[in-house]
Amino acid sequence: MKKFLLITLIVIIIATPIYFYLNSNFNNKNISPKSSQKINFNESEKITKNVGFLAQYNFENLKKRKNTASKINNIGKTLLVDEARKTLVKRGDLVGKSFDFETQAISYESNGKKISGMMNLPVGYKNNKSPVIIMIRGFAESEGYYIGSGTWRAADELARNGFVTVSLDFLGFGLSDSESKDILEARFEKPMSVMDLIESVKNLNFVDSNKIGIWAHSNGGQIAISVLEATGKKYPTVLWAPMTNPFPQSVLDMIDDESEASLKVKQKIEDFEKEYDSKLYSIDNFYSWIESPILIHQGTEDVWCKVEWQQALVSKLMGLGKDIRLDIENGNDHNLKQSWDKVIKLDIDFFNKNFMVL
Repeated sequence: MKKFLLITLIVIIIATPIYFYLNSNFNNKNISPKSSQKINFNESEKITKNVGFLAQYNFENLKKRKNTASKINNIGKTLLVDEARKTLVKRGDLVGKSFDFETQAISYESNGKKISGMMNLPVGYKNNKSPVIIMIRGFAESEGYYIGSGTWRAADELARNGFVTVSLDFLGFGLSDSESKDILEARFEKPMSVMDLIESVKNLNFVDSNKIGIWAHSNGGQIAISVLEATGKKYPTVLWAPMTNPFPQSVLDMIDDESEASLKVKQKIEDFEKEYDSKLYSIDNFYSWIESPILIHQGTEDVWCKVEWQQALVSKLMGLGKDIRLDIENGNDHNLKQSWDKVIKLDIDFFNKNFMVL
């Protein structure tokens, strides 16, 4: 009998921790795929929204994030940009314009992934601490995309006027590593890519880390606003026809209701909103965090972004005491093609003015 009791006691001692280990892992469904660290809950606690892996991208967590610098590497030439420049020269669009700045294809890292881009270096950059402009492109199709797409022409003009410019391609484009297969994570991770790039350019010995600005177009405008909110830094920012329609409406308004792909996007957002509070991922709920001066250009003939959106944004930010200005260009399209020279000149004046007082 004593022997039986002893064996039973040993079995209980061995089995108990195994049981609790297996039981806790079976019920712990909130294990981040980005980390081996588990999120533990007491039995009395209910699992609430925003504990899934996408929670790292909500604005409250972006604000807490420690942005990380990496080395910016020169990875060669921007051959397709060179060809695009030659095309403009042949058309007579660059009469009197110099190409005395240097252009490099570059790469850096964000969240352990390589992101490619383009850097313009103005004349005499080695002998000066130059201001730098982070260039954020709008929507692009992966087919036919090349390093510097969507930003190179504005970047060239800024470089002619003494600014270092750094454009990023984002994950899945150019020579970058692949983006997330989750369509919402691929969207949400973009502000992180920009914030890490900003930290990286601060380490360049020819850059004045106190004079960093942002130039963005279209969807890049929403990314830029996200960065301004999450960092709370004074990065003078120019937005061309920005997508300021809040998430998720900004996505839903841009898709075709009839296509199978659009239906999948709608379903993805519906599933997302069952688990997460979408308000925590939308720029319109965090305008008070912005500290940067902003200049917005918007064309009246833009079929993608509306003058009314920009007017509403400006009204809200001015109500919060923010430094913001709206330039409405009559007869201009989404790329402000009809007033391009005028608009880029306004940008140069804006950056020069703000960098003098920083």
